[in-house]
This record gives sequence, structure tokens and C-alpha cells, in this order.
Amino acid sequence: MSVRNLLDAAFAQPAAPATRVSGRTFTALSSGAWKEFLLGPGAGPGRSGSWDEQLAVLWKRVVAECGEAQRLADEHDIDWELAPHESKAVLALCGPDDVVIDVAAAALATQREQWELERRFARIHRRLPSDLSGLVPADVGALRSALLDEQDFRASTYAVQHDRVVRWLRALTGTAAYLSAAHMVPAPLALDVVTTAPLDEPTRNALRLPAPWSLITHDAVPLRAAQADDDELAALVEAGVCVGPEPVILGGLLAAQPDGRLDTTSGFLLISSLDATGKRCQVLQPTAYGDHGGGRVLYGYAAQLAFARWTAPPVLPVPGPRPTSRSALGRIATSEAGQAGGFHGVRVLDFTPPPEGPPEQRPAPAGSRGPLVVGTWRRAHWKPGVRIGIRDTEGRLVGPVYKDGAVEGLTFTRERRFFPRARVRPDLPLAPTTAVYRIPNPGAASR
Repeated sequence: MSVRNLLDAAFAQPAAPATRVSGRTFTALSSGAWKEFLLGPGAGPGRSGSWDEQLAVLWKRVVAECGEAQRLADEHDIDWELAPHESKAVLALCGPDDVVIDVAAAALATQREQWELERRFARIHRRLPSDLSGLVPADVGALRSALLDEQDFRASTYAVQHDRVVRWLRALTGTAAYLSAAHMVPAPLALDVVTTAPLDEPTRNALRLPAPWSLITHDAVPLRAAQADDDELAALVEAGVCVGPEPVILGGLLAAQPDGRLDTTSGFLLISSLDATGKRCQVLQPTAYGDHGGGRVLYGYAAQLAFARWTAPPVLPVPGPRPTSRSALGRIATSEAGQAGGFHGVRVLDFTPPPEGPPEQRPAPAGSRGPLVVGTWRRAHWKPGVRIGIRDTEGRLVGPVYKDGAVEGLTFTRERRFFPRARVRPDLPLAPTTAVYRIPNPGAASR
């Protein structure tokens, strides 16, 4: 079974329809739309093709990076590089004396100790909020450990073909998630990062990631916001985005090439939803890079990782003689450094909220057609070539940035800068024809 076919079963629960206040409602994602959102326009129903080969390339890499490939060579004299990675999923190998080696279980076993530790910490720290809002860096352990369960670490018979694909995906994404450097986007920027405008080609070419694997997380953003056009996104912002039973995006997993360039073989979006019993589940879904909904989200994450400033993980307090005991984990969980993600090595996006003030009053510029009567929303975006003043050791500008005497390289440099979404003319109301959508909130639901 191909991964594309597997996507049909993932989050099979229909998305809750939006309540229409005026205008048209949002369209729920059908099976074909799921594939198109994640893999691009050519992934609609009835089309041939598979995403298996791209994932096989990453699976080959993950088994080598987690150390299992070296163990296969040392203990069984098996060369992992010679396995047929690009033609099928290599989940098990036959070694000397007909010994069957479960590669998936062995790869996950290399990360089991860290998984168990994060799971214990998550139980001590706190239960995740039902609407996945107000997440803190210390919640990364709960998000990551929930990607796996005890059954994933056990050897499998691989008797059922469907189970093979599910196991392959969980082994690949689970192992890669624990090989990754963790990052968190502050709640006020979550929607902006997910809905960032498409990057220009020079910006894409300049992307360099900070680690071989990067896990980025944030508060829940409805998946419909990631596929919305500008008018629909403005309507969501005005109505107040809230999370219901429909799928939400919690982050993504991105790979880098050895030189730091973005590896576009495949990315993964961390998607969560409520199952039929009301329990929240989550999974890292394979997602293609491109100009479709999911691909734009991945590029938005890559730009933040490449160009934004991230604070280093804080130093934890001395744990004592038993660093993994419940009392030691409890002290870490309640400490300031623990809350800030020190236990999980989380880097947090450096963000200072803009000052709150009254709406700006601006007269119409000379020669304009007349005063504006309505305001609009501008989508978050990256802008290249922004002038940045050069400062001396005491933080003072060494010269002008824009005026006469400004010299590039001497008084200013140019950088890419991220601009969050903003109301253009916030002192004016939106157009009366703007549709407003309200997403129902089912209330508190168990995780």
C-alpha cells in the first residue's frame, strides 16, 4: 500500500462544518483534498504514483544516523547501504543463520530511553490543554512522546500489508523526531508562521537549517487556515480563530542536507485531530514541498529556522544524585528553566510583541483618489533586502541607514526580515461585504 492510499484512512473523521454568519462556508477536506493539501495538485484521487520512494530515501538516512546501520554491520555483517531502499520499505532483513532482524524496532530502540524519559516528564509536568492553546516549551516532550506507544518498540511479523506501511511511517517519523533539535514558536506568532506568504525563489535558495533534523512546534492552528486564501484568512482572524474537532497543525519536522541546505525530499507536518471517541491523536504526516497548502507551511517553517533569531535552551538546575527520579523530574518541571524547555533542549523563537496603542489616524496622501473608507489585513511575509543599521560595540548606529551618507557595508547591511500579519488602516472598519466565519468549539475534550 502506498503512503498516498494510507492518507485516506488518516484522520478519517469528517471535519466539522463552519457555522456561516454571512457569505459562504469553508469546504471540509475530502480524501482527495487531503492528498492535494499534503502532496500537491497531482495527488488527487484516481492518479497513479506513490510517495514511498521519497520516504525510503529518508528511512535509509535515519537508520544510519540513529546508529542502527553501524550495529547491523558490527553484529551481523550487513551493509545497510546495499539494501533496496529506493524500491521498497526495508523494515526487516535476513541476517546470518536466517536470523530475521526487525530494522524498524531496532531503529526505534535507539531512542527508547529518551522517549521513556520524556513520557515520564510529561506526566509529571502537566496534562496538555484540550484546545492545545498556551503551550510552553516544556510541553514539547508531551507532543513528541505521543507520536509513539509501547507497541511500536516490539518486533513485528509484518503479516498484514497495511500494517507494514503504518509501522514504517511511525518508525521513520518517531526516530527522526528524537534525532531532531526542538524549536517552539510563541503562541502570538503561530498563525502567522503557518500562513506565511509564499517565499520568493532567492529566499528559498538561501535556506540553511541549524541541524540535520529540526522539529518545530506551536499552538494549534486549524488546518483550514493554512489552505485559506487572503479573504478567508482575514475572515478567520476577524472572527477569532478557535479550535474544534477538525484537524489542526501543531508544527513540522524538516530535514537538512549535510551542508545545511533544506532537504526537499519530503517534510512532515505534525497534525492532530479528535478520534471518534473524542480522544486527541496526532501524527507526523508526509508532506511535499511546493506551492500547495502543506508545502507552503513547510517553507514557512524553514524560513523561520534559517533566518529568525532563536534563544538557546536554558541551563537546568543541578538535578541531584538521582537525575531521573520522580522528585528530580518534579523539581525540573516546576523550575523556570524547565518551563522554558531546558529539559528538552528547546530553542524558542525570539519575539517581542508590538506595543499596544490606539488606532493610527492617517490623512489621505496628496494626489490620492480620496480617503480610504475600509481597512484590510496583510498576510505575514518575509521581505528581502531590508536595511539594517550597523552598530558599534555600545549599540549605537555608526551612521545613517536611509539618508544621505548611508553606505551599504559601512553604515547598513541588508537582511531578510519577517513581518507578522497586520491591519492596514486599523482605524477603519473592514468592508461590510467581508464574510465572517465562526468555528464551533466542542468544549473541553480529553487528550
